[in-house]
Amino acid sequence: MIEVRFQRGLHLPELDLWLDPWDAKPWAFVSHAHADHFARHESALCSETTAALIQARFHLAENRIEGLPFQVPILREGFRIKLLPAGHICGSAMLHITRIKDNASLLYTGDFKTRRGRTAEPANFLTADTLILETTFGLPMYEFPNQLEVEGSILRFIHDAFADGETPVLVGYPLGKAQEALALLTENSIPTLLHPSVAAMTRACRGAGFEMLPEPIEFEGYATAGHVVIIPPNAVRSKLMRGLKAKRTAMLTGWALQPGSKYRYRVDDVIPLSDHADHPGLMECITRVRPKKILTVHGFAKEFAAELRAKGMDAWCAMGGDQLELPISQATQRIGANNSPRHIRAICPLADFSDLCRLVGETNSRLAKIDFLASYFKSFTEENDLRLAVNWLTGEALPRQSGRQPLHVGSATIRQGLLAIPGAREERYREISSTQNDTARTARLLLQEIYLKPEPLTLLGLATFFQELLGTSGSLERIKNSPRDSPRCTRWKGKPSSKF
Repeated sequence: MIEVRFQRGLHLPELDLWLDPWDAKPWAFVSHAHADHFARHESALCSETTAALIQARFHLAENRIEGLPFQVPILREGFRIKLLPAGHICGSAMLHITRIKDNASLLYTGDFKTRRGRTAEPANFLTADTLILETTFGLPMYEFPNQLEVEGSILRFIHDAFADGETPVLVGYPLGKAQEALALLTENSIPTLLHPSVAAMTRACRGAGFEMLPEPIEFEGYATAGHVVIIPPNAVRSKLMRGLKAKRTAMLTGWALQPGSKYRYRVDDVIPLSDHADHPGLMECITRVRPKKILTVHGFAKEFAAELRAKGMDAWCAMGGDQLELPISQATQRIGANNSPRHIRAICPLADFSDLCRLVGETNSRLAKIDFLASYFKSFTEENDLRLAVNWLTGEALPRQSGRQPLHVGSATIRQGLLAIPGAREERYREISSTQNDTARTARLLLQEIYLKPEPLTLLGLATFFQELLGTSGSLERIKNSPRDSPRCTRWKGKPSSKF
């Protein structure tokens, strides 16, 4: 097999060729024109489109770039070298090399995507003995919705914002997702304004032959009704955006599947538009390449290699550090998935309230939120229940009264109460909490994994529980009281209770 080394980057010593190295090298393959894959090499090997984008973006001298057409082999030092489309962004390429004397072969994917997009050449795989695989989304939980569903989410976000009199702002990298979103909006006749950095990269893509993209119109700090704005992540809170008052933001990223991503990015919505392969895409690549050995790089490289070894494949993280003695963590399963019939929803007023909270939280349209609330309020027959629900929707556990302190038990107390439930494990709580930074969402995800016996619970019953908590003194007594009703809650009922 062809030898591969890792020294702050992947190196093929027989060719003295580096693959997307972090530092400038005498000769290096550059898979695409994103900044994290580029250094000012003495000689850079890349696709023709990437060569044009590198010159436009990084101003590297033309005599230091060797741009090759796809599928056309060249011979170097006893090796046949061929570039294949990677499907990641405009011009992204995989590197396929064959040692002529014995036909040993290697495929380096770089960043790639198996799903077809509008602005990247479709990925094309060849079989190889060794596969160096980019594994950004190398956990089973990362399985993206189909393309039509993702694009539908983008268009729905836009039209909901329009309906509420707001300007939709899509956030994506200036080279790649920004052009993919622009192509989608152009196809749907939605006028779009581009942040200057996005406009510059769009012009570069058009100059490299992607003329399906429209001539960019730059965003100058204001937008008339019916226009969408596309900006890079570092511009969300920039001075340029401050003048756009009535706006609604959505981050376009595969990390949208990670719980709590909307709060981490501090945007109104996250949509899983990605220019990387998801977990099924990684498995599809392996099936099509049929390698004897697999080296994983980037993202969840160790976890994905361990998963492949469990399936009987010769797979290792290219950077080393694999641990054979440890099984794959349960955390690799999709967080939020519930494939077992452990939870049987009991019909009860609190469950209805929880459903309302979920529906209101899942939509960005203010008009839709109003409709959900109106339908819910009309269902009440008891004025006291209506009063409780309205109060809880303000975020207060108990109505405010003169001289009464608000009920506050603290996240640490809630944590101890949850851990007092039979079947709750502290290490699992910590694992979930580290991805959430929110006690209520952590409670929902933890309760989802515990065997529960839900029983009907009225709004008055929960209010009585809050009153009892208010009457306790000290965290320890509250911890003792907290788990009493928890096993009777479904995960969705547990979330608002913790939130209050």
